[in-house]
Amino acid sequence: MKSFELLSEMVEKAKGSQEAKNELKGFDKTFQFNPSDSEPFYVAIKNGDIEISKGKAENVAATISATDDLLSKVLSGQANAVTAFMGGSLKVSGDIFSAQKLTSIASKFKR
Repeated sequence: MKSFELLSEMVEKAKGSQEAKNELKGFDKTFQFNPSDSEPFYVAIKNGDIEISKGKAENVAATISATDDLLSKVLSGQANAVTAFMGGSLKVSGDIFSAQKLTSIASKFKR
């Protein structure tokens, strides 16, 4: 499954979760995902709400780049984000700590 589709499912689950709304409250950030072999997309979090859209966002907290397959594996828990980052196959620019928090939140809404 493509990383955009996988993350879209996770976002929909998070939207219906009071736990997610509580955890996202005050975490107002936008994250750009740039799969090297697929269309870019971004996740915007504001006031406890989360949205995912295709394209490029402005004023992002962090940009996450990798192959679409690796992004899917990281999002689904089949690959470790830190290991991929340390190995150079996953690149994060900007606020790395916020990107880690996003990964932590996303892991609660895996398939």
